[in-house]
Amino acid sequence: MVLFSLFFLMGILILQLWTRWPGNEVWVIVGIMVAFLFLFKKNQRYFKYVIPFLLGFVYAGRYASNQLQWTLPPGYEGKPLEIVGIIDSLPHSKPQQTSFKFFIKKIQFENKIEPVHAIVQLSWKTSAQNLQVGDEWCFTVYLKKIKGLMNPGSFNFETQSFQEGVRATGNIVTTHTQFRNSHWYHHPLDRVRQHMKNLIQENLPKSSTSSWITALAIGEREGISQEAWEVLKNTGTNHLIAIAGLHIGLMSALIFSVITWLWRRLPRFMLILPAPHAGAIAALILALVYSAMAGFSIPTQRACIMLSLFLLTFLFRRKILAWQFFSLALFFVLFFNPLCVLTASFWLSFTTIAFIIYGVRGRLAPVGFWWKHGRTQWVITLGLIPLGIGFFQQCSWISFIANSIAIPCMGFLVLPLTLLGCFFVLFSEKAGCSLFFLADKILSVLWILLTYLSHLSWSTWYQVIPGTAFILCAFAGMIILLLPLGFPGRWLGVIGLLPLLLYKPAVPAIGDVWLTVLDVGQGLSIVIQTHRHLLVFDTGARMSERSDMGENVVVPFLHTLAATHIDRLVISHGDNDHIGGSAAVLKQFPTYLVQSSVPQQFINVPASLCLRGEKWEWDQVKFEFLYPTIDRLGLNNDSSCVLRVTSGIHHVLLTGDIEKIAENDLTQYLADELSADILVAPHHGSATSAVDAFINDVHPRIVLISTGYRNHYHFPNPKVVQKYHEMGAETFNTAETGAIHLEISKQISAPSLYRVNHHHYWSS
Repeated sequence: MVLFSLFFLMGILILQLWTRWPGNEVWVIVGIMVAFLFLFKKNQRYFKYVIPFLLGFVYAGRYASNQLQWTLPPGYEGKPLEIVGIIDSLPHSKPQQTSFKFFIKKIQFENKIEPVHAIVQLSWKTSAQNLQVGDEWCFTVYLKKIKGLMNPGSFNFETQSFQEGVRATGNIVTTHTQFRNSHWYHHPLDRVRQHMKNLIQENLPKSSTSSWITALAIGEREGISQEAWEVLKNTGTNHLIAIAGLHIGLMSALIFSVITWLWRRLPRFMLILPAPHAGAIAALILALVYSAMAGFSIPTQRACIMLSLFLLTFLFRRKILAWQFFSLALFFVLFFNPLCVLTASFWLSFTTIAFIIYGVRGRLAPVGFWWKHGRTQWVITLGLIPLGIGFFQQCSWISFIANSIAIPCMGFLVLPLTLLGCFFVLFSEKAGCSLFFLADKILSVLWILLTYLSHLSWSTWYQVIPGTAFILCAFAGMIILLLPLGFPGRWLGVIGLLPLLLYKPAVPAIGDVWLTVLDVGQGLSIVIQTHRHLLVFDTGARMSERSDMGENVVVPFLHTLAATHIDRLVISHGDNDHIGGSAAVLKQFPTYLVQSSVPQQFINVPASLCLRGEKWEWDQVKFEFLYPTIDRLGLNNDSSCVLRVTSGIHHVLLTGDIEKIAENDLTQYLADELSADILVAPHHGSATSAVDAFINDVHPRIVLISTGYRNHYHFPNPKVVQKYHEMGAETFNTAETGAIHLEISKQISAPSLYRVNHHHYWSS
């Protein structure tokens, strides 16, 4: 069974490597191979390996094709559509917005009704408290296809949406909504979860940690702030907020002990059922109920399946090896959703269990307090280092210490109090509220400790892994290092870790420049590298606690460069889509110098003006501010910093959001200094920019435009783009290409387009 599950997994993974959907000839060949193997299986030595591999490939293909069956027609984007369907997830309400998944049953456009079976993610610009999961509604919406930001090191929204079956996003027109009906048999489990969520939130204390209780009870984590996640990630304790095997295992073990102890004190019950069996049944029920309340997420599926198999074998007096439990859980999770291999939680969950089985079971009895009681945590901490760096570009040096404190605190105090509170709040809100209050007080104390640990300068190690080969090599090293004591040659495992430990990203040669325009949606952020220096020009927007381009895009990208500091941060002007992410960037990276046309907006950081005439040189690369002058400050867009970068005979011009006033000024006073091979389009290619004289003086070969997909400003303006084309310039728009990377030396490299280079069959 172990080999069957692993080869089934490999078949699923192979499909995910396809950049385009496999053609019919691929499926025909696979079908012929399967038929051939079944017909002549007695003569096939590798039948038991090839068949599960092909089955995994075909099964994942069938599942994925169902997800891809409906795609939003291009003619529907940005048009008012009337849709009828059912709310498919728990609504997430904020003061100004409610979001939820919606299962469309039919869609109407221009008097044409089309039956549809697809899930979309909707946002309603209101705090709609009356929405209930499972209710049928009719909405008028504006939809657009899934189009996430594409940058090195950043979260991939398109992959997550595909894995969850979401096929489009949209906004509801508030004035055109109609409730249809409500039936209890539509999403009954989620209805219970929403009812419990409402009860919990009505009785929660008001504190910074109270949202943890909702997460621990029903797996809903939308109330946890970005800053809180950063603390949890830095201390390696973020797994404590996601209901997983640890939570289910601890609660099942606790209920097993309690029920067994009570059962033994009831002689009549003992005659009916042995006490350990009663405890096992109670533990199984709790595991199923707790997993259901968490919405059967991937970690809870794995834990619930493994625990159920263990308890059932215990009840029926059967014995199954640990690796068989593991392989059965792996197969069933993949069977329920083969696309779960696209999620980090799948790999973290199953890798954790694999290392526990490998590094703990079948060993000599541990000696010493720390090794006896902390061995499992040591094994997990070491084993997950490659995955942690692979997914998050970091690992926590203090994970063992933080988890040694946090796991007992959560498992023996917070979790029992939370679940008891959920039980009692159904009958007595006062009792439930008291239990929640006590759990929150314990969490508050724990949070103080975790915050302190996360702020230690050495708490987190950031590293870059350039490819899967490095992760596999590191895993091989860890497996060798975790061999039993006395096994010869264990130290050789260090060799497998050396590529991970010693790898450093390439840097430009002296005199060369690397330019990356990041995909920050409707905004701008550019990173310029020389041999030993780093400049960041603008940082994108901050829309909310969870949508900060500095935190979500710029910081992860800088980590992929193994950056430890920023030599100069230039913020062109004060618009949110240029300055909004600066706080997150400054928080993460020491910055030697900040310059802007609005230095007064940097309260806690010394900043100076970017004025015409200032020059400097890094690694034989020249930098010069061409604009603004003192008399041009205070003009909003037309006060943007304009920076010219020179590498040999090649020039790059960064223009921020300048418009016609600034362009005319530059043309009048600096016409001979404007020529550039590469131009970052002024004001995202708007019609208020690109005067003829200016673009003729610049005369770029390559024009880079940073915009958001289907932005409401309709940038870039087609007439402006046409101007660039008429002078023979190539234009690249981040909304279509993702991040754009250029390397400038004696020649300018062809632009590297992140969306093109990392395209998958589900990508837009």
